[in-house]
Amino acid sequence: MFRSLVTSVTNSPACEFAGRILSANGGHITQQRGRRRTLTPVPWLPPVNEHVKKSSVGISKVTKTLLETVIEKETQVASTFANHASHQAATSIADIPASSRRVGLVVRKIGMLPQWTKEGGRILCTILEVDENHVVGITSPDSWYKASAIGKRKAFNRHGPMWRVTVGATNQDPTNYTSTYRKKFTRAGVPVKETLGCFLVTEDALPLLGQPLDARHFEVGQYVTATGKTIDWGFQGGMHRWGMRGQPTRRTTKSHRRIGSVGSVGDARIWPGKRMPGHMGYEWKTVSGLEIVRINIDKQVMYVKGSVPGDMGEKLLLKDCLQEEKRLKSGPMPTWTPSLETIEEEPECPEEGVVPKNLLFKETFSPKLFRFTSPSIVYSDADAKKAAGRDKTKAKIAKVKK
Repeated sequence: MFRSLVTSVTNSPACEFAGRILSANGGHITQQRGRRRTLTPVPWLPPVNEHVKKSSVGISKVTKTLLETVIEKETQVASTFANHASHQAATSIADIPASSRRVGLVVRKIGMLPQWTKEGGRILCTILEVDENHVVGITSPDSWYKASAIGKRKAFNRHGPMWRVTVGATNQDPTNYTSTYRKKFTRAGVPVKETLGCFLVTEDALPLLGQPLDARHFEVGQYVTATGKTIDWGFQGGMHRWGMRGQPTRRTTKSHRRIGSVGSVGDARIWPGKRMPGHMGYEWKTVSGLEIVRINIDKQVMYVKGSVPGDMGEKLLLKDCLQEEKRLKSGPMPTWTPSLETIEEEPECPEEGVVPKNLLFKETFSPKLFRFTSPSIVYSDADAKKAAGRDKTKAKIAKVKK
């Protein structure tokens, strides 16, 4: 009985797979661990040396001028095609079911700036720029499932079948990229983009290929989710990376900021996951429930309440918040197009002290924000509040007199 059991186990597929690994690795089993981050450049960018040689050697001024003219014409044709696609798209302001997933935007973090409420409160906001976003690719769930391991995990999830929609941002010079990378933009009819981002979209919210995406895809007052890489701090010690307090100040020599003992009794090894000095930051992080309080339509800039991951100039993925109490109930489906734009009538005689609208940017504000075209906020003595703590000055004076 024991001999038959051993024979059945050794003939199992798992043992055959393990035998292949042993033969491939020379008889030694090696454990493969996934890296948390990668600092290597993206594969479609040419090496730096090749880029420098190509821009300085072998191209005359006449050829370079001709290439610039051709690239400019191609960009104009692509922009015309994208605008035509946006006008053809059937969009409307409709109710968004809880099962629907709209496409997102690839935005650039500009910085942080405070905004003020009508009561005088201060709101610290992050400024995000929507820089020339276009739909670059649309992959069906079946194709995505067959093509990649990520598609096998995300194409058919608990929310149903999901399409992968690729969005590109920031037009770039196509001569700096490889022909393989440029083909996907040629098929979509859009200019070559610097950054690509992918979103999971349901079938009822699919945009058109090559369609431009506007900042008005989101609305003032709605909540969004921002995903990006955190600030790269490089190699840091235990006190900065993990918040350790360090060693005692006195009776310590050259070990004030060290982490101390890292061993364990009896094991004679370091357990995986031990908090030690190492690379800090540059990890994917998602922040959900951020409110949009202001949108500058002319500059394609959004003001989001709170902070988002990443340093200034970094790209982030912005999409609808999925929290039930903060979910967008009604909005443009599948996205905003110029056909949804409404014309606002300007009064013939503006009020005294009010700046005419033709001298301002076209913007939408949250009702709770203070607009600087309105009269200034005036406070009275009743609005002043006394500090909650006691006045320590009087206590010091009384102590001296005593």
